[in-house]
Amino acid sequence: MATAHISEMGIVFRRLNPLQQTPAWWDSVLNDLKAHHVPSLQKAGERLTTDGHHGIMYFTSSTVTADEAIPILKKHGVEVYDVRGEDEEK
Repeated sequence: MATAHISEMGIVFRRLNPLQQTPAWWDSVLNDLKAHHVPSLQKAGERLTTDGHHGIMYFTSSTVTADEAIPILKKHGVEVYDVRGEDEEK
């Protein structure tokens, strides 16, 4: 199962497994999140930055918010961890 850590800046998908997450699955998730290409952060045409094990989707004014992303990810079977504010001093 994929997991996702949600922060103020975006979503970090962990434990990516091409056998479990097909291109059609990714298209559906990214469409629901309203993900789009961020030219300064991603390769041409990509909506997700990946390194083979992790994927990053950045929040922008055109994407869903972090609060909206949580139920969307859960709907797609992603285990979600909300890490917003964990670095703030208490």
